[in-house]
Amino acid sequence: MSHAVEPDSSDTYVITGLNRMAEHWGLVLAYGLVTLGLGVAMMVWPDETIAVFAVLIAIQLIVGGIYRIVQALGMSKFDVGMRALVGLSGGVALVVGLLVLREPLQSVLVLGMILGVWWLISGLIDVIGAVVSPGSGGRGWDVTIGLISMAAGAFLIVYTDLSFTLLIWFVAIWLVLAGALATMAAFRLRSERVPS
Repeated sequence: MSHAVEPDSSDTYVITGLNRMAEHWGLVLAYGLVTLGLGVAMMVWPDETIAVFAVLIAIQLIVGGIYRIVQALGMSKFDVGMRALVGLSGGVALVVGLLVLREPLQSVLVLGMILGVWWLISGLIDVIGAVVSPGSGGRGWDVTIGLISMAAGAFLIVYTDLSFTLLIWFVAIWLVLAGALATMAAFRLRSERVPS
């Protein structure tokens, strides 16, 4: 006599978590495409003024901040600590993006430091979230994006005296990498939707 195997609570938690993440694959895709587009735009027009560069970075920070806030609101109520960290990082990104947008003619040094600190913190939060969040379907992508972000942030903090042109190319390459990874993660989330 065979007995039907009932899923235990951890299986149910994983399926629920995957469904919750998969429901927001469009938001991840939008974030990835905006980030990728900004990176490509900076590569195509690298000789534009610092104001254009600052506005593009401010847009990316604002979009990234909104994405993180929505991500935090959609997280499980059991992940209170991670939810708070992700929401806080989204709020900080939003505020920093608005401040850069308000004063786009700041020096390259200030922009480099702001970006470096932001990327380092957000990358660390992504890696911690991927490690401590059980059943995360996009764990590998989160760790990869987090490590790239941390490396880019550390590089900008250490090499604050980069020339404007080099800074633009460095930021553009990071945006293209992060945007491409987020776009691939969105399509993977869409394909991993589990029927309820």
